[in-house]
Amino acid sequence: MTAPLRSQWPAQPHLSSKTSPPIFFTPPRTMNPVTPSKIGGPLFSTPQSTPSRSAGYFAFPPGSPSTSVLSPSFDPPPTHQQDELAEADRKRQAALDEAYAERVARDAALRKSRLEMEAAEAYKGEVDWVRSGGILRDAQGNRDYVRTEAIREELRLRALEKTLTERWTGYEARWTALVGKGGLDRAQYQNIQFGDVPWPTCPEEGQSVALADLTVSKIEEFLLGPLKVRGCTVTKKERVRSSLLRWHPDKMTGILARVVDSDSEAVRQGIHAVVLCLQQLNSRVES
Repeated sequence: MTAPLRSQWPAQPHLSSKTSPPIFFTPPRTMNPVTPSKIGGPLFSTPQSTPSRSAGYFAFPPGSPSTSVLSPSFDPPPTHQQDELAEADRKRQAALDEAYAERVARDAALRKSRLEMEAAEAYKGEVDWVRSGGILRDAQGNRDYVRTEAIREELRLRALEKTLTERWTGYEARWTALVGKGGLDRAQYQNIQFGDVPWPTCPEEGQSVALADLTVSKIEEFLLGPLKVRGCTVTKKERVRSSLLRWHPDKMTGILARVVDSDSEAVRQGIHAVVLCLQQLNSRVES
């Protein structure tokens, strides 16, 4: 048999933890390679040690100025200057507020005017459509008979107002021509006939005025009817009184002198009938 191999290493003596100190392994220091500063220079250089700096304190003698930055200090202005500045600021702010309020009011007025113009233009289109025989429709597209009838009533009222206004304007124009005012030639009214007198009555359509047409009801309708026109500011009392002054017999003397002999009596009776009707109207008309 072959003898067991023994370790080639010498046997180590037994170390007791109580008598022998522990063994610490210190790794070798690794050298950092240093790149040579120039060709042919040393491959290694000894690192330079940096001296340690210890913290220190600066001592200043008593009474020396501090090294911190001082904030500048300002003395407040006098009291009267503060009041003046506050008053100026208040006036400036009040002027700004007033200008802003004026601008807001102006913008609101412009917007209101624009909306009114748009509404008037839309209403004009609806009136033209109904006048041509059309029927309005609502937002859902259904026929709106209520609005259509309202516009038809408005059209009838406009036609009536136009008739009354034209009738009264023609009446005043005939009186102006009869008395020779407004630069008109009075010579053409030298031979006045019964039909040339602007009688305040409404004869039947296509017929001339007769003495039978000079009644209270017809004269009232003729004189007071135009007052129904929207925008008229003349009262009934004013209209009747002005007519009484116009038809007074003393003022009609000059007109009677120019009436032809064949119609003189009829004109005189007509003037008398008109005055009586106006007196009755004046007694019962309040305003």
